[in-house]
Amino acid sequence: MTYQDSKFSQVENVGSLDRVNRLIVASTLVAVTVLFTAIPVGAAAGIIALSLYTGLTAAMGWDPLYALVKAFQHKAPAQTPATVIDYARREEAAPGGFKKAA
Repeated sequence: MTYQDSKFSQVENVGSLDRVNRLIVASTLVAVTVLFTAIPVGAAAGIIALSLYTGLTAAMGWDPLYALVKAFQHKAPAQTPATVIDYARREEAAPGGFKKAA
C-alpha cells in the first residue's frame, strides 16, 4: 500500500496493484450478477453495491476503510539509538530543553 499525493489534494492509500485487483473484482461481481439471473433481488443489490464500492475506491485511489484502520493502528515512532543520543546531547547543552541565555 502506497501513500501518495493525488490530484484532489487527498492522500491515496490504495496502491496500483490493489487498484487493478479491485477493478477485476468489481467487474467479476457485475458479471456474476448479470449472468446468473437466478440470484434473488436482495442478493443482487448487495453484490452490485459491493462492486460499486470496490470500483469507486479503485477509481479514486482512496479507501475509507483503509484510512479508518490506519487511524486505529497509529503507533508512536520507535526511538533509534541515534535519536536517543541526539536527545542526550541536546539535554547536556540545554537542560530542560531550553536554550541557554547568552
